[in-house]
Amino acid sequence: MSYDKRKREVLEELDKQGYDEATKTDFTKVFDSYFAQREGRLENLLETLEPGDDDRHAQWLEKAKDAAAMAHDAIGKDRTSMWLAKISTEEHTFFFKLMLSQVAPQRDNMVRMTKALQKAEKEFEEKWKKIREADNDIEERMKKIALEYEEILVDAAKFAATAEMESKEALRKKVLVAFNAVNLGIVEMIIKGAIRAIDLKRDLAGQRKHEIFALLSREEGVFATFKEAREMVKEFLEETSYPRVKDAYDRAEEAAAALEGQMLTSGQKEDAKDFGAAIKNELAKVFRTAEDAYKEFARKHEYLFFGPLGGSYYQELMEDDFWKQRSDKWKTSKHDIDDLLRERTLECSDDEVLEVSLSGLTDEDKKTIREALEEHCRDLLAAWNRFKEDNKEPEWALESREQLKSILDAMR
Repeated sequence: MSYDKRKREVLEELDKQGYDEATKTDFTKVFDSYFAQREGRLENLLETLEPGDDDRHAQWLEKAKDAAAMAHDAIGKDRTSMWLAKISTEEHTFFFKLMLSQVAPQRDNMVRMTKALQKAEKEFEEKWKKIREADNDIEERMKKIALEYEEILVDAAKFAATAEMESKEALRKKVLVAFNAVNLGIVEMIIKGAIRAIDLKRDLAGQRKHEIFALLSREEGVFATFKEAREMVKEFLEETSYPRVKDAYDRAEEAAAALEGQMLTSGQKEDAKDFGAAIKNELAKVFRTAEDAYKEFARKHEYLFFGPLGGSYYQELMEDDFWKQRSDKWKTSKHDIDDLLRERTLECSDDEVLEVSLSGLTDEDKKTIREALEEHCRDLLAAWNRFKEDNKEPEWALESREQLKSILDAMR
């Protein structure tokens, strides 16, 4: 763009000054040289407003200051003409007004907020990556432990059922065959083995429950970190947001539009008006860069970092389906376990032990069998009841997880 209104104005004034042709020719050369430089200086100032990652206010000040000095040196220096001195002062003022304009600072504000957004976006995405990885690690470990816990429940039930069946069968054989009290050792061994196995499974189940509770606690920490990250984004956007960028853009445009009214002559005002329009074009590029960055941030991270938490993110963090399946399985296991071993199975009397009839045996043999096995059966029942008591609510992990969900529910 050519800023030649002021030059035409100055040349018209020169014609009115009454100088001889030689002086007019000399002054015309001065003005041709100066306004050529002036055009270049204005273009240089425009270049400082182009989109970029660095601040440009200092460059703007330096270039405008140099241009003002150039106006003095090119027109008024070492000249005795008061009229040239006046033109020199007016041009010096022209660039001085440009130097004081808030165009460059507001341009830099847009750039700084855009850079801050881009930097923060990387940090927020890294936080989300770590949160997701931490949660996935916990989820995988919890799945593994949950399956182990379920297997422990099943194994305990198998031990109980097997002990009941094998001890009953072993005793039945001893009763049906010629009875010898010494032969009860195999029955005792089966029952004692089952007691040890059930107690072991009870200990293992307890360990798994503690591990799951610890993981739930860790997951609560992950959710808290996620909540903090969302709060950080909210605070960040309050300080560095699209409305604030728009405010900076509006102020920069206002500063550009105000240049016309700050100038001393009509020619300068016309040039300042054209220069202000060129400034607005450059500012629009900077603003579009910022606007695109904020729109992309909003597109990518709405429902994750701000606004209600999106369903896909909610599901990713909670993985409800797996835990619902486990709950159903555990409830079924609970029901099966409760029905597997009935107290009456382990009742001992002189007529029946382990539901095996002792009819046909002598009273002494009946008493021998009852006394030999009664305490073992009582111990097996106690071991089984301990296991059932500790694991009477196999869906406890789901209930604990439901409480944990309240943290995410508050974000929805």
